[in-house]
Amino acid sequence: MISIINNFLETILPIAYALVTLAYGLAFVRDDAYAAGWRTRLLIFTLVTHFFYIGTHTAEYARCMVTTPFEIMSLIAFTITATYAYIEHRTKSRETGFFMLFVAFMFVVVSSVMTRMPSVPNPVLEDNTVGIHVSTAIFGYGALAISAVYSFLFLILYRNIRRNTFGPFFKHLPSLESLEKLSVVAAAIGLTFLTVAMLVALIWLPDAIPNFSYADPKLVITALVWLLYAAVLLFYYVFKIDSRRIMQLSVSGFLLALFSMTVINLFFSTFHRFI
Repeated sequence: MISIINNFLETILPIAYALVTLAYGLAFVRDDAYAAGWRTRLLIFTLVTHFFYIGTHTAEYARCMVTTPFEIMSLIAFTITATYAYIEHRTKSRETGFFMLFVAFMFVVVSSVMTRMPSVPNPVLEDNTVGIHVSTAIFGYGALAISAVYSFLFLILYRNIRRNTFGPFFKHLPSLESLEKLSVVAAAIGLTFLTVAMLVALIWLPDAIPNFSYADPKLVITALVWLLYAAVLLFYYVFKIDSRRIMQLSVSGFLLALFSMTVINLFFSTFHRFI
């Protein structure tokens, strides 16, 4: 029974993300009143569906969704969606919803298409220490994805203003200052979670995993991502570097993180070389 429900939720989840992304897109670009009226309801439906999918997936396989990078992509999508839903609830601002949900939608599509379940669960992933490491990394990458989207929107709006092309972006998006602040705050949240994940990896994982290696490619790339976002915060709060440069650095940091989650894993069958 659990397997049937899980397969059903796995099928409708990308459809739900497609519909909610379309609704937010139509409301943003065309001011579609019908889409605007349904977008928040679809957001709640999608979030609830994803929540139950994580539950049924966990129940069917008797473990968390951390065995493959593509399972983790689904969790990152959930993190992005839940974080955006909280922001929308608190601020009542829906202008950036399309862009956030589009990123989550892409993660869900890749996860649905590429996920391959191993026949034998990895016992290492049942260790609580590993669970803390993976969970905090997921929250960190989710927040960094949100930071990158805000940065990307900042750069688009900045270019439109410089070229005096006042289209729908200028009409609907928050101000440059607001986008910059949202990006930096999201980066700070992501960096905090990523710091915890790295500390767990550096201090406790060597005892939990016999063949642990500090030279693991994922750990090296994660350290580079951490340095880039640390530079973002340093340049913003201390050196007051040009805002456009800071936003470009934020986007670059997430592209590196995305490279770590995709291309690096083409050479390894699991999340890390030693797991």
